Amino acid sequence: MDRLSGAGWVGLHAVVAVCVLLFVPLGLGALGRAGRLARWWPVVAVPAVVAMVVPRGLGAALLCVPYLVACCAVPVLLRRDRLVAFAAACLPVAAAGLLAERGGYALLGFPPGILGLTAAHFHVAGFGALLLLALLSDQNRYLAPAGVAIVGFGFVVGGETGDLIELLGAGVLSAGLWLAIATRTGKAARLLLGLSLVTMGLALLYASGQVVDLPHLNLTWMVLTHGVLNAAAVLVALFVAYAGREQSHTWTHHVGAGRERFEAASRALLTWEMHRRAGAWVDPATPPAFTGQHMRSDLGFGRLRVPEPCEVLEVVRDPARTSLHYLALPGHTFHGDERFTVRLDDDGTVQFVTEVTARPARWISQIAGPAVPLVQWLFIARCARALTRADAASQASPRRGVDAV
Repeated sequence: MDRLSGAGWVGLHAVVAVCVLLFVPLGLGALGRAGRLARWWPVVAVPAVVAMVVPRGLGAALLCVPYLVACCAVPVLLRRDRLVAFAAACLPVAAAGLLAERGGYALLGFPPGILGLTAAHFHVAGFGALLLLALLSDQNRYLAPAGVAIVGFGFVVGGETGDLIELLGAGVLSAGLWLAIATRTGKAARLLLGLSLVTMGLALLYASGQVVDLPHLNLTWMVLTHGVLNAAAVLVALFVAYAGREQSHTWTHHVGAGRERFEAASRALLTWEMHRRAGAWVDPATPPAFTGQHMRSDLGFGRLRVPEPCEVLEVVRDPARTSLHYLALPGHTFHGDERFTVRLDDDGTVQFVTEVTARPARWISQIAGPAVPLVQWLFIARCARALTRADAASQASPRRGVDAV
């Protein structure tokens, strides 16, 4: 096997860094599992990325240890689905290869170049691509993972026999990916299939060139073409899968204490004053909330103002609980519903509880992806702040609709 040049190492470490930072949290988010681990992933990922820019040695290896431990936890959390579990099982292999490469250890006798490629291969083709297949395809689910396993076995065997095994594994892996993607419809699937044909074709040509005398790209150019393009394609696909999923969140804010605060906050909620004070535009002629009401609030300003139409599904006005539940209508940024509740607890504490279930409906919310929960939380925090400041002035609003519930 030829050696990586300086540019090849830079490209390899760039691919692995992207995988370490983004593949796992995006994958876990798209699955809707292990949310806490995904949120804390930067804590273990950033030191591993730092290890790739410091000299090889014990210090660099120690920086990779937390990442290896976290990668070992992922298969345990994702053990229920076989294909997902297989994808997750590739992560400890990738992390071990990275740790050994950065530490300068010849793990199982393999040189640093092979260990670095192992880290990239088991991140991209092992975890990323296989997880993507689990999310998108119900057919040919196990052909691609069989290819990954065969390639890994070829690495272990080594020599000419190992090269033959790797060629077989690359063929099985390529066939599994192509068949799975080909069953999808749409422009995105066709683009992904075309890119896969190119990148995996390069991989097959390279693997063949290790067995017979065929012209092929050297290892550095394979990293800079096949490796970079594959990582980019899988990253984009995981991002789209993450952004398009349904998300559910519940947030609770303390907004004061006492009956007076509860009544003021309840009235601000049902008269849409909370929305106005949080920065949304609501037509002043909009009546207080009532079941079946269609209303619209706008976010933004000027030409950037985005309409958010909704239908009120339920209004509850009890002595210790006021609730407003509405459903997003066509034209809204999201599909889903929101329930706002102002609650007076036995100890006199007034709590504002928000339950949100949402799936992106517009391209802008899909692009926002991982930032969506943060934006939602910021708006809800502004709503809570508005309720803490709601006072008797809100009582001047019309009572029609509020008193009717």
